[in-house]
Amino acid sequence: MLIEPQAGHRPDLDGKTWVVGGLRAVHAAPTDPQTPDDPADRTLCGQDTAALEKHSYHPDSPGAHWYPANLTPWVCATCDAALRA
Repeated sequence: MLIEPQAGHRPDLDGKTWVVGGLRAVHAAPTDPQTPDDPADRTLCGQDTAALEKHSYHPDSPGAHWYPANLTPWVCATCDAALRA
């Protein structure tokens, strides 16, 4: 899961300040085949992942959402649809 910050905002992932004022969207990306802990170069909606922040969330059970519930308003609809397809 990747966080797209608002333009000019540098999220504080430890303090979660991006949730309050700096979050633009939440994206999904496939894993990099060379480095499985890192995202590939593009999100599922085609955005470059270089400018996005990696989030530590992992679903805790099969069938769980790929994002935490508190970030639902910011989920990229294109990424979400691609994961559901």
